[in-house]
Amino acid sequence: MNKSDNIFLFSKTPYPDITHIPILHVTYLQPSIDFSVYDYIIATSKEVFTALDKIGQWRELPVLAISESTAEFAKKQGGKILDVADGYGKSIIDIVKQKYADKRALHPHARIMAFDIENALRGLHIEVTSFSVYETSCSKTESIKLPPDAICIFTSPSSVRCFQESYQFLSSYRVICIGETTAFALPEGIECVLSKETSVASTIERAKSLIK
Repeated sequence: MNKSDNIFLFSKTPYPDITHIPILHVTYLQPSIDFSVYDYIIATSKEVFTALDKIGQWRELPVLAISESTAEFAKKQGGKILDVADGYGKSIIDIVKQKYADKRALHPHARIMAFDIENALRGLHIEVTSFSVYETSCSKTESIKLPPDAICIFTSPSSVRCFQESYQFLSSYRVICIGETTAFALPEGIECVLSKETSVASTIERAKSLIK
C-alpha cells in the first residue's frame, strides 16, 4: 500500500499523489473596483488573485499576503509582495497597525469570512475598503467510502462544513487542520492535529508523519 493511500484532502484544489475530494465549488463575483485609489492589497487567500484577474489590473498594487504560500502564489501571478503575515488574520492587523496605518488598503475576500479584517482595521481608524470577490459552496459530488483509519485534511472552515453535509466524523479518523481557524470549525469533541505552517504542503507532510 502506498504511504499516502489513507490520506484524503478535502478542498477545492488537488495536491500531487494525494487522494483529493473536491468538496468545494468557487463562484467568482465581479464588483467594480477602481484599483488606482488604493496603495496595497490585503490578500487572505490565493483565490482572491483568480477573482481579481476577472475584475481588473491589480498587479500594480503590492500585496500584503496572509502567508508565505499566498505570497508565493501572488508572485507566480506577476504580483509584487509588500509584506507577509504568519497565516492568521490577527497578524495582518498587527502588521498594518505597525507599518501601513497611513496607507489605503484594498481587501478582496470571500463572501463569508473567518475573521473580519475590515472592522478590525476600522476600529483602529485605518482606511480599508472590502469587496466580496468570490463565494464558496459545497460541491454536489457523490461521497466515497472512507476507510476507518482515514487521515482527513481540512484547509478551511468551509471544507469542514461541506464534509459534514456528506460524511460523518468517526472517532477512528485522524484529522489534520491547516490552522486554528479551521480547527475551531470542527464539531465539538473532534480532536485534530495542526500543520506546522499554514500551507497545504505542510498539512500533507504532517499527515504522512502519522503513518507508521
